[in-house]
Amino acid sequence: MVSVVILIVFAALHLAACGLWFFLGPALREDSFVMLPIILCIPVVGLLCAWVACKKTASELETPVSKLYKVVEKDIMSVSAGRPELDTVVPFDEVLLLSNDKARREVMMHILRRDPFAYLEMLKTAKVSSDVEITHYATTTIMEIQRDLDINMQRTEAEYNQNPDNIDVVNRFITALQSYINTGLLLENRMLQLRQQLSQILEHKLVIFPNSRSAHHLLVDNEISLGNYVRAGEVAAMMRAKWPLDESSWLKSLHVCMISGNSQEKTDIAAQMVTVPVIWSKAGREESEFLCGY
Repeated sequence: MVSVVILIVFAALHLAACGLWFFLGPALREDSFVMLPIILCIPVVGLLCAWVACKKTASELETPVSKLYKVVEKDIMSVSAGRPELDTVVPFDEVLLLSNDKARREVMMHILRRDPFAYLEMLKTAKVSSDVEITHYATTTIMEIQRDLDINMQRTEAEYNQNPDNIDVVNRFITALQSYINTGLLLENRMLQLRQQLSQILEHKLVIFPNSRSAHHLLVDNEISLGNYVRAGEVAAMMRAKWPLDESSWLKSLHVCMISGNSQEKTDIAAQMVTVPVIWSKAGREESEFLCGY
């Protein structure tokens, strides 16, 4: 806007000078060696002023993130391989707001190519970006991630079918299932199928490794996600019986009661809890009081 005003002003001055030259008589023409340079310089000076105004306006409108990018660009591009913390110097959500298309694409590509799976949530955000190139890259990368997850699932499932009692194989299969479930890329039916499969594998793990606390925790959470509150409560009760002094056993039980809306069971568990010398952390005690409604 400022540059347009400057152009208009200098154009008016140029026209005024030309009017003086042509309409105010020979007296001014005698001083042509003075007037002609002025008339000729006015448009040039006007264009230069307008160009400077445009540059200044663009600089003022540039987002803080864009300025930050320029400051840390050298560090991000050249040294971040040895300093992983620099990968998040520019928040990804703000990268998408960069006014400079080239800078936005360069920063995004640098971040995502380092480890696309680690930035899956960012890819989902980029997938709905107004930038066609970024949207295409994000969509393609998500499809590749999903393909890799499918391949990993097939490989670990085949390995599990061959060695169902090998605890390392079981753990790898559980990890693969969890990773896929937690991506948020699954449709509802596929999500349900994988959660049911995860419960089956966790139940099997408890058969061959009954003292696995992590398997108990995961099974409770997964059964809650499936809406199987009865089974979740049974597994939580098993945790209380096996590890009565562990605060997580009681917190899981209270959590199941809260999610399922079983107030009577919650009252009974709270009454049992005060008779056991549970080893509470400060955060655990506060959570138990919240779940009990104290």
